[in-house]
Amino acid sequence: MSENRKLVTLLVPAYNEALKIMASLTEMYSYMAGLSDRYRFELLVVDDGSTDETADIVEAFARTRAEVRLVRQPANMRLGQALRDGFAASQGDVVVVFDSDLSYSVEHIGKLLDTMERDRVAIVVASPYMKGGRTSAVPWRRAQMSKQVNRLLSAGSQYDLHTVTSMVRAYDGEFIRNLSLKSMGPEINTEILYKAQIMRARVAEIPAHLDWSDQAERIATRKVSLKFTTTSKLLVFASFLYRPIFFFMIPGLLLLMLSLWSGGSLMWTVWHEAGHQGGGLDARITNGFAQAWKLRPQTFIIAGFSFVVAVQLISLGLLAAQAKRYFEELFFAATRRSDSA
Repeated sequence: MSENRKLVTLLVPAYNEALKIMASLTEMYSYMAGLSDRYRFELLVVDDGSTDETADIVEAFARTRAEVRLVRQPANMRLGQALRDGFAASQGDVVVVFDSDLSYSVEHIGKLLDTMERDRVAIVVASPYMKGGRTSAVPWRRAQMSKQVNRLLSAGSQYDLHTVTSMVRAYDGEFIRNLSLKSMGPEINTEILYKAQIMRARVAEIPAHLDWSDQAERIATRKVSLKFTTTSKLLVFASFLYRPIFFFMIPGLLLLMLSLWSGGSLMWTVWHEAGHQGGGLDARITNGFAQAWKLRPQTFIIAGFSFVVAVQLISLGLLAAQAKRYFEELFFAATRRSDSA
């Protein structure tokens, strides 16, 4: 019977979670044991250099439970490295990444697994921002900033996703272990989807409930603001990686329209002034330009400057799109080669 059941790795990154980790592990372990008729499982905790007793608590929990393993980082190396090491250490046919503080209830694990099995996809994302999803007790400003960042990322992605930054996901084990990743921080979640897009992997999304109701102490110790943190900047940059042409072409086309409108307006002024001049056609046009310069010198500057910048931005957009295509083709070819090796 055990040979016919898929092995699920429940991957839990943790950092200074001593107050919460025992209760969380107990609940996750109990939930996974309840799925034992369908899945075998391992509970893999990556302690990211905690300075409290998190690792010791996990080790104590694992002593009497063969399914529980601990990967211990020597120092705090941030979420990206913790996930990369967790993926490498995982053995499951499916890898489910889950929050150590249970800000998503354990029932989401079953929903992720059901969707992956039903839809035959490489990744399933838990989304509090899609229809049917919701948040509770998340500070309003933090929630709004998260939604706007996800909208920006989603606009550049080829996937129809509402939450690109969510960590709570299910992955095809072989796929995620063979995916070359480099991010050190939370932006790894965006990097995974970008590279999955390159590999033409199928991705699904399920509605989820992000609940911070029991996170009062944690929220009180964190400053929630609209300032762009390093992670936020990296996430915005990730949207550039998705569709670099948008960052150049859209402002370039807008400036080109401004230049053409300004140029057209100038031509009308030149023609109008030339009609009031005497002499031959050349003289009238020359005098028309001279009068237009006297009347509207700033329009000449705006039209010329916006045209030059527009051409540069459009050219950069085309070059960026070409470079992105070359990178994606090389990444796809290299990954395929390593898979077949």
